[in-house]
Amino acid sequence: MKTLVYTRLWAYLALNFLLSLLIGSVYLFFAGSPLELLFAVAALISNTFMLYAVLSLAGLAVFWLKAARPVFAGLMTAFQLGLVLDAAIYKIFKQHINSMVVNILITPGGFESLDQSFWMKVLFCAIAAGLAGLEVWFYMFAGNMARTNFAGPGIFKKRLAPVLGILFFFTLLDKLLFAWGAAYDMVYITRNAKLFPLYQPFTARTFMQKHLGTRLDKPVSFKLDLKYSRLDYPKKPLEFAPGERPNIVYIVIDSFRYDMLTPEVTPELWAFSKKARVFKNHYSGGNCTRFGIFSLIYGIYGNYWFPVLGERRPPVLTQALAGLGYDFSIYAGTKLSFPEFDRTCFVDIPRSKVYDEPAAEGKAAKDAEIFEKFIEFVKKRDRKKPYFAFIFSDASHGSYEYPPEYGRFKPAAYSFNYLTLNNKKALPVLNKYKNSIYYDSRLAMKVIDALAADDGLKNTAVIVTGDHGEPFFEYGYHGHNQGYCPTEIKVPLIFYWPGLAPKTYEGPTSHFDVAPTVLQLLGAKNPASDYSSGTDLFRPDKRTFLSVFSWDTAAIVTKSGTLTMALEAYRLGGVKVYDADYREVDSKKAAQAFSSDLSEFQKEASRFYK
Repeated sequence: MKTLVYTRLWAYLALNFLLSLLIGSVYLFFAGSPLELLFAVAALISNTFMLYAVLSLAGLAVFWLKAARPVFAGLMTAFQLGLVLDAAIYKIFKQHINSMVVNILITPGGFESLDQSFWMKVLFCAIAAGLAGLEVWFYMFAGNMARTNFAGPGIFKKRLAPVLGILFFFTLLDKLLFAWGAAYDMVYITRNAKLFPLYQPFTARTFMQKHLGTRLDKPVSFKLDLKYSRLDYPKKPLEFAPGERPNIVYIVIDSFRYDMLTPEVTPELWAFSKKARVFKNHYSGGNCTRFGIFSLIYGIYGNYWFPVLGERRPPVLTQALAGLGYDFSIYAGTKLSFPEFDRTCFVDIPRSKVYDEPAAEGKAAKDAEIFEKFIEFVKKRDRKKPYFAFIFSDASHGSYEYPPEYGRFKPAAYSFNYLTLNNKKALPVLNKYKNSIYYDSRLAMKVIDALAADDGLKNTAVIVTGDHGEPFFEYGYHGHNQGYCPTEIKVPLIFYWPGLAPKTYEGPTSHFDVAPTVLQLLGAKNPASDYSSGTDLFRPDKRTFLSVFSWDTAAIVTKSGTLTMALEAYRLGGVKVYDADYREVDSKKAAQAFSSDLSEFQKEASRFYK
């Protein structure tokens, strides 16, 4: 009898598995080339199989109780309906079900903002009813299968083994194809990392480099045919009016939070800022390096990082600069292969133009080396063409390193334990951080002084900022990539451009605004909306909110508060709302105040998709 019950369960799951494959086949229409279709088919089968492996555990737990079986059948109905809903949402949002989407659907006026008709609602209700009826039929048919000689207990077990073997084969094929595609930049594979709900990509780049000789930092040579691209970025090709083409130097200090640009912490840099345009209420586009730098260079929302990485799509900024005849020179105190800026922000820049493996020991010495290398470049550069330089220091990240002579703030911790660090022990660590910022700011000023000596800054623009901030228990926690408090997402922005008078801006601005401002100063005729989620730094639109991103969450920041939300279905916690002082409040009522902002956020988060 027990064998018969579980045979019925396997038969019931098998029927549902086929239905899930049918529903999931909708995603195959997003595949283009034959190679991509091969991977997508394998990934569909593999991903569905892994989902059903989890569902089978739930079935095993309840199916032996006859009274509990309807509960499991209800679970399967909800699961299949969820797959249908996810496929529809993916078509609209180019995202799977997450807390942002759920809140748009359940917030008053949210669903209406999607312009869905009455008949669309009727269709959804009909599909739900149809699935419920189908599940009843599956359950009855599975019982008949279990009782017949055709699918009796013994025969069913014999049939189960080869079926499981086939499913394991497709799972292995899926994971190996993705690992191969990630290692060798096969963009027709890598761009599908988020094609299926809850899909888990598998990479083995370090293993392949060690044992198969694959180079992690090799230049990307495989380009996606744009007719297969899912990105609509930029909306239109950029056109430029004739004009001056100054040299452009970005200096990004890791973890450089907004309240560190002071006469006490960064005195020389603060003095230089008096000659530039300074933005005192400026936000990074991310709470970590990946999305902070991405927003600074691309000027688009952080959720586009994943398709941009998958397709190896270069930023409009560097493409435009190359078209205008700029030379490039990129420096970093840490390798640009993780985060994968060599495959995103600088993917179209020759490897010979990138210096991200300084020979010195320790973060502080590496930073000194890259700044010196840039000064050498300035002295030896081809003066017949302008250049774009990007310098990314690393000493102020994580361990907060600096030479002993830069120990300006005391007491400063020599080392510390992240696990035992708390508010009472924070001051020495905060001073250590300040010293590292002081050190990197001095290196930055050494470069600015060298540029001033080279051409008096008459033909060189200098932009100094941070990738994100660094909280020290001001809001209850330490370290970035944790939340969206001001000390984590607000950064300084010093914007020096030849011919522009110094000025201070108090209004809210974002990293999304930097790339369009630079391009417009270079004579871009296109509106910023053609290629960016930002606007002109000097003439900001009346925006009601700013967006900030992390790996699987995002935040909407307004004058009155902050709403955080999950961008992935696996991320627990959903939506949270904080007041203007970043104190959590009741999200059920407070989230309604963000309904219109959520709708605008959603539109911008999908605007650059086809």
